[in-house]
Amino acid sequence: MRTTTLLRVAAFQHRTVLVLGVVVLALLALWTHEVVAQAVAAHARMAAAHCPGGLYGDCLDALDQAQPAIQDAQLLQYALVATPALAGLFLGAPLVAREFEQGTYRLAWSQSVSPQRWLRGQLLVVWGGAALTAGGVCAALGLWLHTAVTPAFAPALGGFTLLPYNATGPVLAASVLLAVALGVAAGTLVRRTLPAMAVTLALYGAAMACLTWLRQWLQPVRHLLTNHGYNLAPDDWLLRDGVQLADGRRLLYAQCEPTCPNSAPTFEDYHTANQLWPMQWTQAGIMALLALVALALAHRALRRPRA
Repeated sequence: MRTTTLLRVAAFQHRTVLVLGVVVLALLALWTHEVVAQAVAAHARMAAAHCPGGLYGDCLDALDQAQPAIQDAQLLQYALVATPALAGLFLGAPLVAREFEQGTYRLAWSQSVSPQRWLRGQLLVVWGGAALTAGGVCAALGLWLHTAVTPAFAPALGGFTLLPYNATGPVLAASVLLAVALGVAAGTLVRRTLPAMAVTLALYGAAMACLTWLRQWLQPVRHLLTNHGYNLAPDDWLLRDGVQLADGRRLLYAQCEPTCPNSAPTFEDYHTANQLWPMQWTQAGIMALLALVALALAHRALRRPRA
């Protein structure tokens, strides 16, 4: 069977999921457009009220009117963050598991098409085509939302905050690729659809938890020692702070409050705002590497079943 024929068969086989994916992406785009319009309008009202920018000041009316836009933006970010998991569950996990469960692998893996070649054809359509496109579109929508809401509502929706960080840019795109790859690997090993979906969700959740813990070290941590309290910009990411004693020991505020010495200088470990995108790209690279490892594992584990 020619490669082009193999790809056409894969696209036809997954046509329902692919069409539903296009519909979901279109709805997300319309939703993003509406939320961005609300954010721009709220920012204009705050500027007209001479608010100092962000959620500060005495502009109570403008801030009250901005609350629905903030809530809608956060809800949309939750939806964007959930998209990779859904892709892994409904696109990745059933890819191989359903073939075993329904017995259709006997037809799919004929003498002219080995299991490994069949999998490569499926991955070109599902992972290299659908997942990559979905990840790119979601990342673009998240970036559009991030650009619109951050000037209006920072730091509530600042880039380093966990929800906005995972709902935009390269990290969101790589999350889709990773979730689908983990789903394919789980389906290949478990070979039953529902258990594979459960394993996919567990693996993806564990991977994201580990990456969330790791991300503070993906860029060099900045250190600040001052006698004048906080000197960070609103969009910087404060990792830890406290007081530094005369002997050089550092105590976090949680370790010494309420008896922290007032005369001791304060220290702050943080990331600056211009480290956001390098951090995003570094994490996305790690996630892409993990996705390739998962696909390699699936490719290696897939063998022609014995009769």
